[in-house]
Amino acid sequence: MSKKNKIKKIDKVKSYSSDSDEMTSMLKILGFVVLILGLFYLVFAIATGEISFGKKKTVYKEEIQNVEILAGNIFSRSDSEYYVLMYDFDANDSISYENLHSLFQSYYGTSKLYLVDLGNKFNSSYVVEDRSMVNVSSVDTLKVVNGTLIKIESGKAVSYHVGVEEIKKVLFN
Repeated sequence: MSKKNKIKKIDKVKSYSSDSDEMTSMLKILGFVVLILGLFYLVFAIATGEISFGKKKTVYKEEIQNVEILAGNIFSRSDSEYYVLMYDFDANDSISYENLHSLFQSYYGTSKLYLVDLGNKFNSSYVVEDRSMVNVSSVDTLKVVNGTLIKIESGKAVSYHVGVEEIKKVLFN
């Protein structure tokens, strides 16, 4: 074998080894990218609660709720007569209003008592602090304080009551 052929053979061996080196480095980079993406998925899945450790989540049957409505929709319900209880679901006294709602449902069943969460940002424009500023004549002028019950008949407010004791008297007398 001549010296030239030996050099060509060695060059071929070198080129094969450099191709395999390139393939190895490409596979290493691809593996690193997949590992990084997997770690991102794991971090976000734990953060969002998709993956949790410990207690398994209870899966609740989803049902359509039509009890909670937005304040802007209180005059547009299909019922001819109903009540709307408006309070901040996260306030300290919210448990009192939740109890009133539960009692009302247990006594009257399907009678209509709609709820409005005044803590919801969509309802914030209807909230006032001063009881003397309450106005429930129409949706355009609607202003309420936390813990207001409005009685609606034929799309018009016929009465309103503020406070747990006053609301209790209206609903259960």
